[in-house]
Amino acid sequence: MFGAYRDAVRSLKARQEVKTEHDSLLQWANTTTNKRRLDLANSKDNAKALLITIVGSLVGMIPYAWTTYLWFRVYHQSLLNTMSSVLAQVLVGLFLVMGSTRRALGKERPWMWWLGAIWLQAFAIGCLVGFFVYFRHLAYYWKYEEMRTYTNVAAAQDASAFGDGSMFLFTTDTRLDVMRSVGYRSRWSGTTLCVAPLVDVTMNQGDSIQYFAVGEDCCSARAGFLCDDAGDSTTRTALRVLEPEEVARSFMSWAVRDSAYGKYMDAVRLQEATYATKSTDQPTLVVWTKDPITLKNSYYSTAKSIAIQVAVAYYVMLSVGIYQLAWQLIPKPNPEGVIRN
Repeated sequence: MFGAYRDAVRSLKARQEVKTEHDSLLQWANTTTNKRRLDLANSKDNAKALLITIVGSLVGMIPYAWTTYLWFRVYHQSLLNTMSSVLAQVLVGLFLVMGSTRRALGKERPWMWWLGAIWLQAFAIGCLVGFFVYFRHLAYYWKYEEMRTYTNVAAAQDASAFGDGSMFLFTTDTRLDVMRSVGYRSRWSGTTLCVAPLVDVTMNQGDSIQYFAVGEDCCSARAGFLCDDAGDSTTRTALRVLEPEEVARSFMSWAVRDSAYGKYMDAVRLQEATYATKSTDQPTLVVWTKDPITLKNSYYSTAKSIAIQVAVAYYVMLSVGIYQLAWQLIPKPNPEGVIRN
């Protein structure tokens, strides 16, 4: 009797041990299967997210590139063509946003909403960047392109006769009178504003100064002018300094650079008082440089460099954002376990 009971207990313990071992194997199999399924699903989702990121980022850069191109090549020629193109971009973005709803196209398309939002965002950034580079750089470049180049200009000649000139090649006897230069320190900005008169052999002390070379923080208080190529005695060329009203319409003058006359005329008056000279009522201010063409082109190249740098930074941020968004939008499979028999 006692032996039969003992055998029954042993049999029960053995069955429990087998069951426990069986459950452990099932649990291990369940975990392993789920892990493999999730790894496979994650690798597929990762590939989908990367593909969405590449396509979405490239598509998202289209309105930025399109808008900046308008600022660089179209706006200065035709405001109408620019506004037409801007309107077309806005309509594309609104179509994508509004077309994402079930009411519009009969089916919810969240990817269209996000694509439209990215499109409008890139368009807005392109407008802001284009606006800045145009009125700070490109407007000057295109104005210089429209103006004329004059050669064999004498310093004694009336500057108003060359009012439509941007670049000047002066006569061989024209020189920069460094010994009569001054530096005027602005009490508002702390910048030293430098001016030096241009003279030729026909001028005397009583003749009015028609041209002044200018610069910032490149001179001493008196008789020391080292701005741009002033240190090269062979320099005979200069690029005119443009005023806001010459570059943009009056209602947009706030967007361009500050007036040069507003800054430098105080220095000119100081020069007159210091050396007992006199200047014309509106002297022409120039940058004294051996290569005015390169200086003119620098306005365009600087604008292009800024636009490219912003494009690269925006593309990186856009790619990161779209990749994170793609992971949210891609459906995730539910884990499946091992079926017990």
